[in-house]
Amino acid sequence: MGNCCSVTLQVTCDALISRCLDCTFGRAAYLCSMEKNLKSLTNALEELKALKNDVDRAEAQEQRRLDQVQWWMSRVKDIQVEVVELLADKDPELQKLCAGGCCSSSCKSSYEYGKNVNEKWKEVDDLISKGRTFDVVAREAPPPEMRQTEQTVGMESMIVELWKELEEPEVGIVGLYGMGGVGKTTLLDQIYNKYLDTPNDFDFIIWIPISRNHRIEKIQNEIGRKIGCSSDKWENKEERQKAQGIFWALRKKKFVLLLDDVWEWVDLKKVGIPNPDETNLSKLIFTTRDEHVCSKMGGRKKRVKCLEEEEAWKLFRENVNVAEDVLSLDPEIPVLARNVARKCAGLPLALIIVGRAMSCKKTAREWKDAIDVLRRSASEFEGMKEVFPLLKLSYDNLSSDQVKACFLYCALFPEDYAIHKDELIYKWMGEEILKEYADVDGALNKGYTIIGTLVRSCLLEDIRGHVKMHDVIRDMALWLACELEETRDNFMVQAGHLLKEIPNVEKWEGVKKMSLMANDLENLDTIPSCPNLHTLFLSNNRLKMVAQNFFNSMSTLRVLDLSKNKDLAQLPSGISKLVSLLYLDLSETCIAALPIELKALVKLIYLNLEHTSELDMIPQNLLSSFSKLRVLRLYNSGTCKSILGDNAHLESELQGLKHLDMLTFTIQTDLISERFFTSNKLLSCTRFLCLEGLSFLDISPLAYMKRAYSLTINSCDRLEYNLNVLNQSSFKHLEAVDVHDCANLSDLTWLVFAPNLKTLSIRSCSNMTEIIRLEKLGEIAQVDEMNQFSKLDELILVSLPQLESIYRDKTLPFLYLKRIEARGCQNLKKLPLNLPKRDLVITGEEEWWNMLGWENEAVERAFLPCFRPYK
Repeated sequence: MGNCCSVTLQVTCDALISRCLDCTFGRAAYLCSMEKNLKSLTNALEELKALKNDVDRAEAQEQRRLDQVQWWMSRVKDIQVEVVELLADKDPELQKLCAGGCCSSSCKSSYEYGKNVNEKWKEVDDLISKGRTFDVVAREAPPPEMRQTEQTVGMESMIVELWKELEEPEVGIVGLYGMGGVGKTTLLDQIYNKYLDTPNDFDFIIWIPISRNHRIEKIQNEIGRKIGCSSDKWENKEERQKAQGIFWALRKKKFVLLLDDVWEWVDLKKVGIPNPDETNLSKLIFTTRDEHVCSKMGGRKKRVKCLEEEEAWKLFRENVNVAEDVLSLDPEIPVLARNVARKCAGLPLALIIVGRAMSCKKTAREWKDAIDVLRRSASEFEGMKEVFPLLKLSYDNLSSDQVKACFLYCALFPEDYAIHKDELIYKWMGEEILKEYADVDGALNKGYTIIGTLVRSCLLEDIRGHVKMHDVIRDMALWLACELEETRDNFMVQAGHLLKEIPNVEKWEGVKKMSLMANDLENLDTIPSCPNLHTLFLSNNRLKMVAQNFFNSMSTLRVLDLSKNKDLAQLPSGISKLVSLLYLDLSETCIAALPIELKALVKLIYLNLEHTSELDMIPQNLLSSFSKLRVLRLYNSGTCKSILGDNAHLESELQGLKHLDMLTFTIQTDLISERFFTSNKLLSCTRFLCLEGLSFLDISPLAYMKRAYSLTINSCDRLEYNLNVLNQSSFKHLEAVDVHDCANLSDLTWLVFAPNLKTLSIRSCSNMTEIIRLEKLGEIAQVDEMNQFSKLDELILVSLPQLESIYRDKTLPFLYLKRIEARGCQNLKKLPLNLPKRDLVITGEEEWWNMLGWENEAVERAFLPCFRPYK
């Protein structure tokens, strides 16, 4: 029995000792290998992260996720968190180990930690092995490459400004718009390269060229290639599948996407691009020639403008002197070169191309010849042949032939000419471009829509009621209209050339549109043959005489502009040949009588006789022959006195014009005033009314005006009105007021009843002390202070030495105010403003500005950027 016990005890003790030794050495192994295992775990975790990204991207390419992959991805996500938490305790545990690393000051704690490290390492290793078994292969995205860029002369400040804006977290989308050749792509390239050069945490920086008539699939393929999704299998997928793949790949990434040359709205959702915002901190920057595209794409929009003169000269000079210092070869060349550079009007594309074309011109005569060619026909200059086709893309992208025709029409005006929007639209009406509109309002609405389209397409510049055409754009338009076969419309344009004689009439035969405006022509004594002529601009010359037979061959003429010929006193009888004429402008001439031959112009819809103060004779039955007349402009015409004065038949003829839709008129006597304000016909079609030289004026009848109109009050001694019979809508149709040279007027309090007033100009009223006098308003209940001047966008105050306040101490809303001009108003010490609008401009003398009072220094500082000293 004792022997049996001894054997049993020996076996038990041996096993126990063995297990103890195993346990001790195991624990020691955890401790001794802890530092090595931590490094292995850290490396394994990084490898697992990379494998996860590959699987994630590969799945984006395949647009699928198996259940086993879903489980694996979920486990990887969890273990990443667990390992990070485990590694956070690394340093304290390593400090507990002795020098040899196999014992610890806290053996149990170190053992547990080492064991966890070892187990996590094995788990990570198992996940890596499992991930490598998935039947997906991720393709590496190609590394982005720096882009070569053009010179950035004059653009440095905009690059800095744009970069600063892009660094703001809330800025996700930025659209850069501007005319062709202005440097949008160069700016985009600079921003792209700056992203590549600057340390950042973006996962993808992608530059994609877009083009006209873009296809979503093409954009997807480009993006797919740059994020590593592209393959033969990818190329064959449907658009929807590619969108899912791109979205899956980018949904949790931080990216910068740069799209160049966008012509129409790109649907980010259809492409698969997550919307960049302050949540994902991604960015989308794009360039376009159309401001409307910016609006549709969302985000912020920034206009890229042409260079200022000195910046343009620097860029031009650098390109001229690209091989040698050409500008120093002749003392005349620098002066001539500046003239050539000015012809490019700050457009970088033209400055670069024309500058390089001139780099081989080494004599002053070559430069003079270049200036002559550019002035006569820019398309003949070799450099412009490269510029125009690039700019033509903007023309090609216009939505309709109607809009294209309206654009080309603007080239009939001289260089740098401010074209009044309404005048332009009236001419379009005369050309029957807007013939589908039976009323003037409809035509004006459509005209403004077309102008808006051209402005947003950066083919016209909007300048407060006017538009301008950039010089190079105008040259391109003339190239299209005069020379390019596919768009040629037989224009002959020699506007602003200071011609003293009309061009060779033998060349008029096939011409359809001719502009000779802004020259020095005095006599039209040559008889041209031009049976196809539709348009003839002769305004702003020095015409004194037009030959009797000058118009003989112009039976197809629709638009004739003879305005601003101040010495033109008589029309030829041959004007009766203009049987197709729709538009006739005789304003600012000294014509004393209209010839009876005008009766032949039965198609006339527009007749302008404004500022013809000498005109006092209109033959009987002449006005009534213009049965289709829609616009009649008589402001400051001598005919106003006779029409509503002592000539009853003229008044009857005017009243009988059934289609008359727009009238401008001047009232100079009490009799005319009485007849005007009792005529429903005149009250319903008058758009501009001038009250001039009246000793006494009761403005209350203005409440009967039935259409939106502008009002001028000139040299009137006294205004009368009864505030108690007026109300907030009494002058609801009044949109613009111009009061000048009314010495006895002290206020214009009645304007509180003009809620839709947009423009107010007061000039040379020496006794004007307040615009709105509160004492006159008293307790009138109808006055809504919050509505007063709320729609005003322009306020002009000139030569008002006694003016002390606009509205006493009141602060007005001025929701749309864009411009204030104050000159000669030294007693006006305060403006009724509280917060500046972003685009508000205040012009005045610096002395006046410095003495203005403000609520506090903060308000004064806020308005300081708005001020422009009057020069």
